[in-house]
Amino acid sequence: MRLAGFTSLHPYRSSIGFLLIVVAVVISVGMINRLFLMGTLVQVALGDLILAITGIVLLTRLDWWEKAGYTTGFRLKHATLIVLPLAFALLSLGTGIRVTAPTAILAFAALTLIIGFAEETFFRGLILTTLLPTGAIRAVLLSSVLFAAPHLLNIIGGLWDPAFTIVDSIAAFGLGITFAAIRLRTGSIWPVIGIHAFFDFTSLISLGGITVTAQSLQSLITSACIGILFVAYGLFLLRNQGKGVHGGTDTS
Repeated sequence: MRLAGFTSLHPYRSSIGFLLIVVAVVISVGMINRLFLMGTLVQVALGDLILAITGIVLLTRLDWWEKAGYTTGFRLKHATLIVLPLAFALLSLGTGIRVTAPTAILAFAALTLIIGFAEETFFRGLILTTLLPTGAIRAVLLSSVLFAAPHLLNIIGGLWDPAFTIVDSIAAFGLGITFAAIRLRTGSIWPVIGIHAFFDFTSLISLGGITVTAQSLQSLITSACIGILFVAYGLFLLRNQGKGVHGGTDTS
């Protein structure tokens, strides 16, 4: 059976399969890093580069470039949809900027673009598109759960503080809903790739690296509240999904 036919007949199994690819790559690259001591930034870059290439291969085999929103550009009329996510991305800079060297800033920009493309290709490109025939709201919620789940892997090896990892997974679920809603409302995946990359970029230059140590209770509560806010915002964007969103394009 062709891959496109399998995803059509088995959307749930296919979405889990795509998730397992992500998990397998993350764990495999982590093991390679332990052997060769590449460093966490190189580990993340290599893992997401592999995911980006794998995603491109899968989209090509499925012939989903148009269906998943890669052939539709960003329209100015949709600019208001991304104001709130961009504003919250800037909040990461509230604690200051630890990375100021131009070469480091450029390296982080390149890294976050790779991350944004790779993760959005899998979660809003492949997984969301696979699940859409089950219903837009269900597809958004399930794809967001699958997006949040791999964030828990950051506990492995002590890369992130456990409490922060759990809260970040809640925030990722909320962001997943907002990203999926924007993807469906605009009919394009490019806005969410850009927003995703910007979120990661501001976080990296604020933290100065990938590793996250223990956070204050206030910071953890704030992050959880932001996640809940994005759940509400994403569902708000989808309020007319039965009227204005058909197959991923806002016709309003």
